[in-house]
Amino acid sequence: MSSSFKKLAVAVGAAAIVVSTPVAGAWAADEVSGDASGKRLQTQSATQGEQHPARHAQGEEQRTVARTVGAGIIDGEEWSVTLQFYPAVPEGFPTVDRTSGFGDSRPENPSLLCQRVFIGGVQVDHQAGPWAGCAVVDGRDDFVQGAGLHGLTDKGTSGTRIFVGNPASGTATARLTLDGGTVRTAGVVTLPGTSYRAFALPIADGETIASVDTFDGQGNRLTHETYWD
Repeated sequence: MSSSFKKLAVAVGAAAIVVSTPVAGAWAADEVSGDASGKRLQTQSATQGEQHPARHAQGEEQRTVARTVGAGIIDGEEWSVTLQFYPAVPEGFPTVDRTSGFGDSRPENPSLLCQRVFIGGVQVDHQAGPWAGCAVVDGRDDFVQGAGLHGLTDKGTSGTRIFVGNPASGTATARLTLDGGTVRTAGVVTLPGTSYRAFALPIADGETIASVDTFDGQGNRLTHETYWD
C-alpha cells in the first residue's frame, strides 16, 4: 500500500544503507530515449535545413522518457524509484481515469506520468494493476508537487518505506533528518524535456522522521516540514 501519488516517501535502515542518485544532467541506464549524443543532421540545402529540425522536434515530443530517481539497499532489500512520462496516454490505461488529472483537473493535452516505487523487487501498490503509480497530467509542463511515504504495508506508515518528493522548480537537493540525528540527502532528478522532478530517500523499519528540508542550488533552504512522523 502507499500514500497518494502526490505524496513523497523516504526510507532509511539501521543497517548499512546505500543511496544512489543520478548525477545532474546524466542519463540513467534504463532511460527510454533515442540518440542522446546531441548530434544534429547535416543538410545540403536551405529547404532541407528547415525540414529536418521540425522532424527532430516532432520525434522529441512523441518520445516516452524514463529516469531512475534513486536506488539503493535498505533493510537488506533493494529499492528504487523511477519516473516515466508518456506524451500520449497509452491505450491500455483505464478509460475511467483518462478524463481527469491531478486535483480533478481536465487536461487539454492529456499525457501520463508514472512514479514507480519498488522495495525488494515488489512494486508498491502493485495490487492496482500495471498502471499503479500513474496519473494523467497536462502535457510536459503540468504543475505537480507533493510528498509521501511509500511502503508495502499499512499505507507507508510502518515497515521499510521510501520517501518520494516532487518539489517545486529550482529545488536542487533534499535532506531527511531522523529522530536519532542521522541525516540523509538526495539530489533532485528532472525528466529531460519535462517539468517533472523528484527525489527519493529510504527509511528503515522502526526509524522515525524528524524533519524534511529542501534547498536550492546555492544551499538556501526552501521548505522545512516536521509532520512526517
